[in-house]
Amino acid sequence: MLLTPDEIKQQTRDLWRTCFHDSEEFMDIYFEDKYTDDNNLTIRHDGQVVAATQLLPYRFTFYGSVLRAGYISGLATLPQFRNKGYASNLIHEAHRRLFNQGATLSFLIPGSDELRSFYEKPQHGAFWNAVYRQNLPLDITNDGDYSKIEVTRPDEWGRDLYVFYHRLTVELPFMMHPSENDFFAALSDADLDDGYVLVARRKRRIVGVCLAVKEADGNVYIRTLAITESAARAAFVDYLMKACNVDKVYRRFCMPASLKGSEPYAMARVVNVPRFLSAIATPNPGFQLHIGVDGDLDIPENNGWYIVENGRVRLTDIKPDSIVTPGGLAAMFMAAQPMVMDMMLDE
Repeated sequence: MLLTPDEIKQQTRDLWRTCFHDSEEFMDIYFEDKYTDDNNLTIRHDGQVVAATQLLPYRFTFYGSVLRAGYISGLATLPQFRNKGYASNLIHEAHRRLFNQGATLSFLIPGSDELRSFYEKPQHGAFWNAVYRQNLPLDITNDGDYSKIEVTRPDEWGRDLYVFYHRLTVELPFMMHPSENDFFAALSDADLDDGYVLVARRKRRIVGVCLAVKEADGNVYIRTLAITESAARAAFVDYLMKACNVDKVYRRFCMPASLKGSEPYAMARVVNVPRFLSAIATPNPGFQLHIGVDGDLDIPENNGWYIVENGRVRLTDIKPDSIVTPGGLAAMFMAAQPMVMDMMLDE
């Protein structure tokens, strides 16, 4: 039985409702601003969508290179169709599609430690913890005088907010860069939670954009912050402390995994090993590495032994001392950096 694109979209939304219990308002945002017919992968049984995931495209800056990445979102299977390998099949299809599209990396954000273990397995994508964060209170002691900065909470959000955010972040290293749709979807999502979309101006000129929410634990968290001067951060914190009647405002800082207190957030895996290693080697010609990749069931072309030297990557028949999964390779380089992933609609 053939389904129209609208029927597939509606059935995928019904699947979300069953598996994730999100509000209708949240699903309105997701299925209008994030979902497209092309990025939705499904498994159907007798004309019914029984499993699906959305493969969302992202621009990713990494070691001086700009890469294409995919974010696996909303992976779900109807309860009566679980334990049939459908999730594995969708992950495999997503990775083959990314590989054929020229992407380098695949990301996902698991909802539990149990799911982290699930996604580490080769048959479930061979992901590994690669992005870490830590919740810390913001200290504005040395941020400077903010008395001339005006903070407002606009009822409507103009495109100038995204233009400001994009201009400040477009060249930031080690970042998953949200699109314009991603940006406004995140603002709408926070608004559902009675969040604060704040704009800081100095003499009518935008100097900061802030997205903050008072979450279930009673703490106020800044989810996104883009500023041209430190005083704007102080102005935002002062506004939020007064508006929310709190004495601290927290920020989820991106951290290298090695720092004490950092906690795993997103998982990643390499989709194209030569392209990934070249992204590191080309801007760093003095870098050398002899490594093997194994356990890639989705992209077996990646399995092999590699030498990186003189800014180039080549295969070798000399067995290396270190052999990792495609997720382990991603974590080896990404977990050492403060990887920025904002506006993912997972909070």
